Amino acid sequence: CHMRVMSHEADLCVVGGGLAGMCTAIAAARQGARVVLMQDRPVLGGNASSECRVGIGGADRGGAIQHVRETGIIDELRLETLYRNPNDVYSLQDTVYYERVFLEPNITPLLNCTCQSVVMDGPRVASITGWQLTTETEHTVRARVFADCSGDGILAPLTGADFRIGREARSEFG
Repeated sequence: CHMRVMSHEADLCVVGGGLAGMCTAIAAARQGARVVLMQDRPVLGGNASSECRVGIGGADRGGAIQHVRETGIIDELRLETLYRNPNDVYSLQDTVYYERVFLEPNITPLLNCTCQSVVMDGPRVASITGWQLTTETEHTVRARVFADCSGDGILAPLTGADFRIGREARSEFG
């Protein structure tokens, strides 16, 4: 059995297709960057997807005196979802996310693709390799810049960078 192997060249590779990763990929693509978006799940949106069902709320604060809300691409996603999905059906919300990414010509989305290894060039990430289970394909992405927008910060341990799990002690930083 021979597995497929594919290579991708990009200006930016985003690991993680939650809201942060989607917004990063869309913003860069709209500025003309060639983007590869690697997401280890079958849907986009992370916690806001049909898998987790935590809506787009973010930094919103309401009240009689002041109302603050996030704007930009995150608000585009929210407003399109409200328009097309007034009954708050999460599987319909997934279609909004899917369209925004898949219809952007400068984004190559890799769903169901888990980032598994990194090749370093000195202190810089040169490429990452992911495994796409659904197609039995190994994807290698070379990019000028890599953004770790994954929920678990996968690139730090794969690159050998210092990282922390959990909170620091108060005595450590005051």
